[in-house]
Amino acid sequence: MSDNGMNDFIRWVKSKGLETKIPTDIETLKKLSTLDLTKQKLNNLPESIGALKHLGVLKISGNRFKRLPESICELKNLRNLQCENNLLESLPENFGNLKSLIVLNLNGNHLKELPQSFYELQGLTRLTIAANLLQSVDEKLKNLKKLLYLSLDTNELQELPDVFGDMRALYYLDLSYNKLVALPDSISEIDELETLLLEGNRITNLPSLESHDMLLRLNLNNNELLSLDFDLSKLEDLQILTLDDNALETLPDDICNLKNLKYLSASGNMLKKIPECIGKLENLVELDVEDNLLDTLPDSLQKIKALKTLYIDNNSDLKRPKGLELDFCDVD
Repeated sequence: MSDNGMNDFIRWVKSKGLETKIPTDIETLKKLSTLDLTKQKLNNLPESIGALKHLGVLKISGNRFKRLPESICELKNLRNLQCENNLLESLPENFGNLKSLIVLNLNGNHLKELPQSFYELQGLTRLTIAANLLQSVDEKLKNLKKLLYLSLDTNELQELPDVFGDMRALYYLDLSYNKLVALPDSISEIDELETLLLEGNRITNLPSLESHDMLLRLNLNNNELLSLDFDLSKLEDLQILTLDDNALETLPDDICNLKNLKYLSASGNMLKKIPECIGKLENLVELDVEDNLLDTLPDSLQKIKALKTLYIDNNSDLKRPKGLELDFCDVD
């Protein structure tokens, strides 16, 4: 755009009373690299925003946008777009022209689908589209090979394409609160994964997770798991494991080999016993097995000197175990 575009943008700034947030002289605007319009009660952005050619960071979260202007796709230097908690129902068709984007936050909108060009954003390292209405993602998601952090939680996804095989550096993946009944096998190919959050789905079977030897946190709460059919001991760095509200009747013995485990929660299942070897979890700080069918606790529990918090209520009349210096136990 010419200076006419800049003048149009300046008129818009003044019409919205934003002079204290945005400079209104053309020369300064031409060099503007960061624009923060967070929580300004705006209903729209002007097409003239495309005149801000040097814009690298755009923060427009917490407004009332139902759409973004097509001209936003002309911001070739935009690296960071924060657009959460708006009312977006769609993205511009040419959104994929934002080739410099590294960080994109679209949490808390009303998006049901993504334009095909979206999957051309191959520079993205951090992508969050949580709390939308997405019903599917295209197999072209596999193009986003540089992703380090991906959050698709709280959408309407019933399945995922097998797209994770080349996302070797992905360390954070949140798929919680969708309608997934299964996971793509390629999840097992993510080499660097440290956090995997799958809470609130309908998963009955897991792909093998044994390859994730760097995994620190695994959340499988509120699914439909009957068992854990992989060798948990391979997750040698795991520190947090939560299995609440499934249909587990037992915990596998290989859970006892998780030497770095600090927090283990399996409340709201159908557990009748806990592995006797649990005393090997020498770094365990918190254990939650309330709301199960337990009538005894393993004697080896007393060996866990690090254990400080124990939840065992709503089982078969369990008593607070002796020989442990607990800070908290929910029964006497």
